[in-house]
Amino acid sequence: MQSFPTVARLFSWIERNSGRVAVALVLIASLRIVSTYRVLSHTTDEPAHLAAGIEWIQNGTYTYEDQHPPLARVAGALGLYLTGSRWTRNKDMYMEGFLLLGQNKRYNKALFYSRLFMLPFFWVAAAAVYCWGRRVGSGVVAVLSVLLFTTMPAVLAHAGLATTDMALTAFASATLVASLYWVEKPGWGRSCVLGALLGLALLSKFSTLAFLPAAWLLMYLTRLCRDRPGTQAELRRVTGLVPWAVMSLAVAAFLVWAGYRFDVGPVDYLQARLPAPAFFTGIRYVFLHNNGGHLAYLLGQRSQTGFWYYYPVVLGVKTPLATLILVLAAILFAIRWRDGRSLAMPMAMVAALLLVGLFSHINIGVRHILPIYTGFAICGGVALDRMFQAKQAWLVAVGSMLLLWQVASGALVHPDYIAYTNELAGRHPERILADSDLDWNQGMRGLALRLQELGVRRLTFKIASSGYMIANGHSFPPYDFMPDGDTPPVGWNAVSVTEWKLTGQPKWAERVEPTERIRRSIYLYYFPPGKRNGN
Repeated sequence: MQSFPTVARLFSWIERNSGRVAVALVLIASLRIVSTYRVLSHTTDEPAHLAAGIEWIQNGTYTYEDQHPPLARVAGALGLYLTGSRWTRNKDMYMEGFLLLGQNKRYNKALFYSRLFMLPFFWVAAAAVYCWGRRVGSGVVAVLSVLLFTTMPAVLAHAGLATTDMALTAFASATLVASLYWVEKPGWGRSCVLGALLGLALLSKFSTLAFLPAAWLLMYLTRLCRDRPGTQAELRRVTGLVPWAVMSLAVAAFLVWAGYRFDVGPVDYLQARLPAPAFFTGIRYVFLHNNGGHLAYLLGQRSQTGFWYYYPVVLGVKTPLATLILVLAAILFAIRWRDGRSLAMPMAMVAALLLVGLFSHINIGVRHILPIYTGFAICGGVALDRMFQAKQAWLVAVGSMLLLWQVASGALVHPDYIAYTNELAGRHPERILADSDLDWNQGMRGLALRLQELGVRRLTFKIASSGYMIANGHSFPPYDFMPDGDTPPVGWNAVSVTEWKLTGQPKWAERVEPTERIRRSIYLYYFPPGKRNGN
């Protein structure tokens, strides 16, 4: 960097202060996340997660649903509990969640604190990115990787919700980083740390059981192809790791059992009585759910069993284009300079998660492979470092442009990170995707406030759930549910994009531009008397 002394001095300062700079970036991102709490209403899944978590806290049981482990649920519910909300014992977990959020008309406060207690998961994920970045490069690479990670709209979106996705991202990523250090020098300390992180990952989401083995397998095969160790030497090495691996698994198993309150009970499909029975029944429920599929929408098509190309398409429009370009640049740099060693492991992780996603029949959001952004950030950080270290002025200019584009792409849509799509999606992202990628009911608060501003006295609504009204959010005018058909009702109409795209109704919405878009997820229309055909 002798040709660019200013850049060289800046990077030298960042290298000396990389930890402080990374913390500053994480704090800035945290403020952005917290600022969304009072703007976005609760999403579809949050009430159910909070209900299950508060039952765990208050009653010491976990009976609502086994399909998700308790860690993130308990964390979110702890914030809710500290605001004074208490379990009402409603048999329906969604209704229980609505009632919890609306108790004593403290909706805003209850939702704020339930989300606030999820923020540490984002910090853990960012720390994992930093550690991995330092491992593959330098302090500068680590900082650039953290900068990319903390400006990813999808990451900011799900870090701000009381759901399970950021917990999975945090501990799956941290487990993979810890395993890289463990495999080099296993011992009591590193084995315990690896086991603890693995246990927390397993308590975050059951997709850990697919993601981590796939990532480890591809990372190991990558290492074999890269280093080409002798068979005997490799066999001795692997054999030596076995006792330490058993120790890590024991620590993880104990932590999982503790997460289920040391419960012991029958697991019918295994015909056995086991510790943490809900853990094993949960695995089965996820397996059955995946086999049965989940109604999904992509590129104008609906499918109960999903689309094999779902995640490549969704990543293509949900990821900032600057990030995608940087990941491609990292691959090209690795080929050009024959220096793929630093990127081999994060690239293997990205490939593994994407490969698992191709076989998933539950295609309802990029959030289900959210840890992939850890790998994207590290690859992008390496690519940026290469550009800024280059002596060609044009590479430095391109790197600077991509970095500014990355930061701006998320900042310009604040606080609507959930509904973010890049430039490829155009003005009608609803033609490509829906559900938690675009409309996850987060716009209900914005709609209520806008209707008040407009003085709307009656509304016709295409909505998936009236839970926002039950939870005592901002008041709505009297409303009717929208009938199916090709003729819009007179007056004000609000259409939830996800409900519209998953049901194909209302048909008239396909040809009519909305009067307004609320939080980029609910479309508002007005049809005066005598003009209802939508033309």
